[in-house]
Amino acid sequence: MSYWSQMYARPQKTERLEVENGDARFESLMAKKLSDKDRKFAESLKRQFEDGGKLSVKQIECVDRMEQRYSPASVLKREHWAQSYKGDHRETALIVARYYRSTQYFRDLATKVLLEEDFIPTERQFTALTKNKYAKRVIATATEPPAYPVGTICKVRANHNLVPHPHLHDQIALVMNNHPIGLYASSTVLVNGVQVKLEDRCLKAAKSR
Repeated sequence: MSYWSQMYARPQKTERLEVENGDARFESLMAKKLSDKDRKFAESLKRQFEDGGKLSVKQIECVDRMEQRYSPASVLKREHWAQSYKGDHRETALIVARYYRSTQYFRDLATKVLLEEDFIPTERQFTALTKNKYAKRVIATATEPPAYPVGTICKVRANHNLVPHPHLHDQIALVMNNHPIGLYASSTVLVNGVQVKLEDRCLKAAKSR
């Protein structure tokens, strides 16, 4: 094949196949309680099918997946998940969503979890959001007791990687408030009369005299 033939080759026509029991399948599918997005897509496929009784291989696969998604077993499974999410998992999702909303990851999903009270993520979305290693750390930060409760007298670590301000190194600190948010818990501490917010990993126990 010549160079110009390759550059300006006509795209091959997509193969279209007959849809077995197409009329009955689309009638059954359209009678189900589809989401707005799925209904629009199903209507588009139905119009193309009615135009010639055929669809592309990929379009037929989409019909297959939609039928599976709205099968009685799949619908029942989603209903059970919705009840489980509301009762057992929503608080966990909120904890992680607060963290991810300030990052570039899961931002759209996190925003829906936080701002749309009736929104229920799919079980797959929930797993992706809350079961990764960062989410697990965020959950631990929010749910475990603080390492240095309010009123604790501790000491600031002399570690330049953690505490870039040398004047704070090895100084005695009084914990004023705890902040169990994010990857690492933090605390507001009083150091030499000044309140400073530091991650708890920047602190260590003060040796008793």
